[in-house]
Amino acid sequence: MFRMLKLRPPHGWLAVVWELVIVAVGVLLALGAQQAAESLNGGREAAETRATVTNEIKETLAILELRKAAQPCIDNRLKEVRAIVDQWGRTGNFKTPRWVSQATWFAVSTARFDAAQSAGRLARLSSEEQYRLGLVVGNLRSFQDIQSKEIEKWGTLRMLQTGADALSASDRTAIRMALQDASTLNYLAKITVGQTLQQAASYGWRANMRRARQTMALAWKDGKFAPTICLPIDTPPDQANRETGMIYNLPE
Repeated sequence: MFRMLKLRPPHGWLAVVWELVIVAVGVLLALGAQQAAESLNGGREAAETRATVTNEIKETLAILELRKAAQPCIDNRLKEVRAIVDQWGRTGNFKTPRWVSQATWFAVSTARFDAAQSAGRLARLSSEEQYRLGLVVGNLRSFQDIQSKEIEKWGTLRMLQTGADALSASDRTAIRMALQDASTLNYLAKITVGQTLQQAASYGWRANMRRARQTMALAWKDGKFAPTICLPIDTPPDQANRETGMIYNLPE
């Protein structure tokens, strides 16, 4: 018959239990230290992401402030152009405007937000922070899209500067359509600018003009924001470009 062997550790079972406890505690401490390190790094990454993206938003909000400042001039110019087009339709002629100009345009950048999103760093932020950032950035992209569409419409409106004799019936139709589109885009721009600035302010984000000033130095000789559309509509182009001090003259 086989006899059961009785296993007995040389130092007793109590010693084995203590060794197992020590190993388990060591593993738990190692895991805890790793988790703490990951949490620390995650917190640091979240803070860096938050600062980087919000700074970009504040710098881009400056573009909306510039549009807001020029808005009365844009509204007035659209009224003037509409009066010219209406006169053209009634009489077949109109007083040729010298300087139709266009709505202001500035490049809108969300590059830092896009980079953070692609790298998955936005996931480090709370859901509320992600919502706020996404909402404002979405509005900024919408404004950029509005600006891009406005350029084409105002280019068509500047055809009025050639005078009624140089324009055909089809040109008049194109100008009427461009005027309606420009008016609609202007309306959307006002809504987007007003709501975005208000939302951003409620989150504690206000425009930082530092980068906008750098951009203005690339567009105006004296670095001061001088919307060309604020000049009278009968201003000769050479005089208009000279008075606004733009480095790159607006196309006629």
